[in-house]
Amino acid sequence: MCLPFHSPLAAWSIAVLASLSSLLHAAEPRVFTDRTGRSFKAELVSFKGSIVILKHDSGQTFTMSLSNFSDADHQFLRQQKTLAETAPRSGTSGQEPAPAGSVIIEALIDGPSELRVKKDGIYWINGGNAKPGRHLGEDAPTYVDGKAWRPNWKEPKKDRGVDQTSTKSVDDLDPLKIEFKLLNVTPHRGESGITNRDPVKTNLIDGEYSIYIPDLQGGSMWYRFALVRKQAP
Repeated sequence: MCLPFHSPLAAWSIAVLASLSSLLHAAEPRVFTDRTGRSFKAELVSFKGSIVILKHDSGQTFTMSLSNFSDADHQFLRQQKTLAETAPRSGTSGQEPAPAGSVIIEALIDGPSELRVKKDGIYWINGGNAKPGRHLGEDAPTYVDGKAWRPNWKEPKKDRGVDQTSTKSVDDLDPLKIEFKLLNVTPHRGESGITNRDPVKTNLIDGEYSIYIPDLQGGSMWYRFALVRKQAP
């Protein structure tokens, strides 16, 4: 619920506020209602996973869990969160272009995670960390050529831990005839540049093309990379 200004979580929200405020355009104050029926007026500032960061009329910044809002406000906030996650960010024009004829993969990684490519499609294998797209309560899809793919995990209720998804069909991908090209590694989807993280490793394992993303540094990153179809000589 509403947290005192001096609480650890409130202090944390202030520390990340500057880096997160770019997720949303400036919002007008809105009357929100929580699950108990209590209403209050506040400005929506940003999101951190399932935590909503708000600014009270008094100027105090505080946080609430998304699940603590009324059904109507919960729906409104989910829509705003989706808009914030999919909106183009500054620096998008500087993104590394993808080679012609390639398949572009974008995923939020809190490694180690591994994407496998086989003749009938792709699938994720996860380690003991957060699953792709599920770090700190996030529910971000993997994007395949810009289209959202929500992986079907064997343990869908668990955000972390060893697990594997079912295969997503992708046409005309031969694991023996593709190459990996890293395009971007950034805190938010749509940004440009490659943040310094552990090198991505590729290999052929049992006839499948393995893209192993260690990402052992703290926090998660959006990885954007291309599966480049090799051209016939």
